[in-house]
Amino acid sequence: MASRFFRFHVASWWKTLLVGLLGVCILLAYFHHSGIGISPDAVNYLSTAEEWLRTGRFDNFHHQPLIDFPIGYPLWIACWMKLAAGIGMMHVSLASLMHLAVVSNIILFLILIFVSDALLQQFIHLKERHRLLLLSIFVTSPCLLEIYSYAWSETLFLPLCMLCLLWILKYLKQGSWMDLCIAALWCAMACITRYAGIAMVLTGIFLIVFVSSERKYTLPKRLLHAFVFGCISASIMVVNLYRNRITGGFAAGPREKSLTSFAENLRQAGDVIADWWPVFNHQISMILIWVVLLCGILCCLYFIKQKNYTAELGMMSMAMIYLFFIAIIASITRFQTLDSRLLSPAYIPLLAGFAGGLHALFATFVLHHKKRFRWFMIAGFVFWIAFQANNWIQNAENYDGIKDAGIPGYTEDGWQQSPAILYLIQHAGRLAQIPVWYSNADDAIYFFTRKQAYELPHKENQCERRLFEDEPQALIFWYDDADDPDLLEKTDLEKMPDVHLWKTFDGGAIYWKGSSLPHVLQSLR
Repeated sequence: MASRFFRFHVASWWKTLLVGLLGVCILLAYFHHSGIGISPDAVNYLSTAEEWLRTGRFDNFHHQPLIDFPIGYPLWIACWMKLAAGIGMMHVSLASLMHLAVVSNIILFLILIFVSDALLQQFIHLKERHRLLLLSIFVTSPCLLEIYSYAWSETLFLPLCMLCLLWILKYLKQGSWMDLCIAALWCAMACITRYAGIAMVLTGIFLIVFVSSERKYTLPKRLLHAFVFGCISASIMVVNLYRNRITGGFAAGPREKSLTSFAENLRQAGDVIADWWPVFNHQISMILIWVVLLCGILCCLYFIKQKNYTAELGMMSMAMIYLFFIAIIASITRFQTLDSRLLSPAYIPLLAGFAGGLHALFATFVLHHKKRFRWFMIAGFVFWIAFQANNWIQNAENYDGIKDAGIPGYTEDGWQQSPAILYLIQHAGRLAQIPVWYSNADDAIYFFTRKQAYELPHKENQCERRLFEDEPQALIFWYDDADDPDLLEKTDLEKMPDVHLWKTFDGGAIYWKGSSLPHVLQSLR
C-alpha cells in the first residue's frame, strides 16, 4: 500500500518539482552576491520578529507597536528563528533572521508552485504538458522572482491565497463544512499577513454564493455558508486591527488621502501587466487593462453559465476581484505607484484564468474545426515562446546588475559601500552622544548600526513638523538613494535657520540642528 502511494506521489509530483527547482536555481543565483534583498519594509518585518523573540511584543525597531503591517509575516519568520535557536543551529539576531528568510523563501516558492499545479490539475481541458508549460512561465516570471528574492510578506501571502482557493474549490465540489472551515482558516492567515487578504475574503464569498448553487443549495443556505466563511476569515485580522487601535491609536497605521484617481490606478496596473506579458508597448497600458478586465469578466460569466469550470472560475474571479480591490483602495488611501509587487497576487490567477478560458475556446473550436487543430496548437506554442522570451529578457537585465552589486536594497553594494554609511558605522558610538537622530532612511540606520533614528516629518503633517522644529538639538542623516517625496526634502532642511550642513559624502550628508556645535562634532571634523 505504501509503495503504491509512493509511486503515485512520485509520478504526480516529480515533474512539478523539477520545474520548481528551475526557479530555485535562479533565486540562488540572485542570492549569491549579497544574500536576500532587504527593503525598508523588510527591516520592519525582521526587527519586529527579533523583538517578539526577545520580549514577546510585536514592536518594530522604533520600539513602537507594529501597526502599519499585519503581524503574520514577522510571526512566521520568528517561529523559524525560535525553532533554529531551540535546536542550537543559530542565535537570535537580525543576521540569522536574514539567513532564515532565504530558506523560508525557497520553501514558500516551491509550495506556491505545487499548490498552483494542484489548482491547474482541476482545470477541465488542461493536460499535463500544458500545465508544465504554464508552470514554467510562473517559475521564470520576473514578478515572482522579485517577490521571492526579498524578505517580503508577499512570499507568505501568495501561497496562503492559493491554499485558500484550493480548499474553497474542494468545498464547492464536496460541500463539506470541514473544507469550508479549513478554507476560511487559510484565508484568515492570509489576512493577518497582508490586509489585501480582504480581496480573498470577497473572492470566497463570491464563489460560495454563485457557484455552490450547483449543489442545489438554497440561497439562504449559501448566504449562511458565506457568512460563516467571512466571519472566520476576518476574525484574526479584526483582533489585530483592534490591538493596533488600542496600542497605536490607528487600526492600520496613519493613512493619507490618495493623490491618484481610479483611472490613473488602472493605467498603472496596465503598465504592470504590460511588463508581465509580452506586450512591449506601455503606450497602450490603459487600453490593455480595460481589455484584460472586460475579457476577465466575460470569462467569469461564461464559466458560471457552463457550471463545470469551477477551478477556472475560481482563478479568474480571484484575479478580477484583486485588481479591482487594489485599484479602488489606492484611489481612497495613498499608495506608492502600483507596481509588480502590489499586484503580484493577481499574477498566477490572471494568467491561469485566461489559459483556462483559451482552452475552453479551443475545445469548442476543435469540435467544429478538427482540421485546424494543428494551427491552434502552433499558436499556443508561439504564445508560450513569447512569454518565455519576455521573462528571460527581463531576467537577464536584472541579473546583469544583481551579479555585480547584489539585489537592490540595503544588502546591495551601493548601500554597503556607501561612504556615508561606512562613516556612520565607524563613528556611531561617538555620534550617539547626541541622543536625537533624524533621517530620511531611519530603517537603514537601524539596519546598519542598530541605533534608533526618527523619520523626517511628512510635508503635510503639521504635528510632525512642529515636533521636529521644536527639537533643540538633533543630528540629521540624509541619503540621496532613500529620497522619499512625502518627507521633507534636502532643500526644506537647508531653508531652516537652525539646521546647518556638517559633513557631506558622495550620496549623502549629515546636518546639525541646533545653535552651537557640540564638542563631539567639533572633534570629529
